[in-house]
Amino acid sequence: MKTAEIRELPSEELQTRLDEVKEELFNLRFQHATGQLENYSRLGQLRRDVARLSSIQRERELGIGHEPEPEEVERSRRRREREKEEDDADAPRRRRGLRRGRGEEAEAGESDEATEASEEAAGEVEEEQ
Repeated sequence: MKTAEIRELPSEELQTRLDEVKEELFNLRFQHATGQLENYSRLGQLRRDVARLSSIQRERELGIGHEPEPEEVERSRRRREREKEEDDADAPRRRRGLRRGRGEEAEAGESDEATEASEEAAGEVEEEQ
């Protein structure tokens, strides 16, 4: 859960999320005690989420932070979605296996060239000694 997303929540929703996260943390601690927990990193994530939620809630109590207006929430949600779409479009795609449009022959040719280059480098090292 990101801090920007938490700050956009109304106070009632903030309290609801805090209660949910505390309950999930309790359940994970119980699983840990009985030896049934599989994902230990989730404990740390939830502890940090509780701290974030509590901090923002306390800021609002002290008057440091403010509860956002519904219009602000909607604008920032749309902006974040737009930025995420732009980031997804700009991010290079990772490929696995062979490159598209290239056969095994091309791959084999490249590996032969790489082998020749490494053999030449090894030969130069031997000549220097």
